[in-house]
Amino acid sequence: MSGEKPSREQLAAEYTAISQLIDEVKQRIDLLNASLNDIASAKGALEELEAVKEGEELLVPIGAGVYVRVRVVDKSSVLVTVGASILVEKGLEEARKYLDEREQRVRDLLRRHVSDYQALVSRLSEIERELRAGR
Repeated sequence: MSGEKPSREQLAAEYTAISQLIDEVKQRIDLLNASLNDIASAKGALEELEAVKEGEELLVPIGAGVYVRVRVVDKSSVLVTVGASILVEKGLEEARKYLDEREQRVRDLLRRHVSDYQALVSRLSEIERELRAGR
């Protein structure tokens, strides 16, 4: 049985399954890229915070083009979400290091997902060639 070629029906079923997997992996890649953008924004905000003097007023975006005016009282630390809506107070350098580590984990995941995506696309192309050749 190992030398037998898969039937057109088996190839078609595999094609459908791989197409669905490709869509799922693509969605994960998009989420990871969004996470990288979010991390880059946070790192940029930390840099801006360092440049601000305590007591200065800032406009802080809260989403959908809406801003709130805030006065910087203490810029020695920030609150960082560490999961499950738990906030931990960290110094600016510690927060930067946390973001760097998180960015590296996301980049590693992204690399693996992109590799998976490429392998799936390659297999899909093989199946397409086999189906065309079997006409």
